[in-house]
Amino acid sequence: MLKIETLRKKATVYFADETRMSGNFFASIASYDHTGTELISELLAGDRNYIPFESEETGEIALLRKENMVMVHIDDKEVDNFMPGYKQVRVNIHMLNGQKLSGKVSFALPETHSRLSDFLNSRDAFFRLEVDGENFLVQNRFVRLITSQKQE
Repeated sequence: MLKIETLRKKATVYFADETRMSGNFFASIASYDHTGTELISELLAGDRNYIPFESEETGEIALLRKENMVMVHIDDKEVDNFMPGYKQVRVNIHMLNGQKLSGKVSFALPETHSRLSDFLNSRDAFFRLEVDGENFLVQNRFVRLITSQKQE
């Protein structure tokens, strides 16, 4: 039987019912889009509805329904803004559950479509948010509204 080689990528998944689960995603050792390993953001951008996840608590592998993930905290320091021309915008994000997040959204788009709204409208599910040096992937469907922070 052919086995696909993967790497464990540590993360904490936050769900709609306000529970969380810590453990590991299984990412490919090679990305389709760039040199290096597959990023968690790439894994979640795929078309699969269920993503394998190894529970830190039990060691069991569960299939997590992607649409129920509100947010994913990436414990590794992996960064997906490796392309030149990335822009950072400071934002306040108001979630449907009342939670407020403040941080930086990074993105790279052609200059003619380089607004934050262009980027957010081009995302299918998750976008990256940096909060105090920590990386989160936030699912669009759980966001109520986003405002830009005033520049100081």
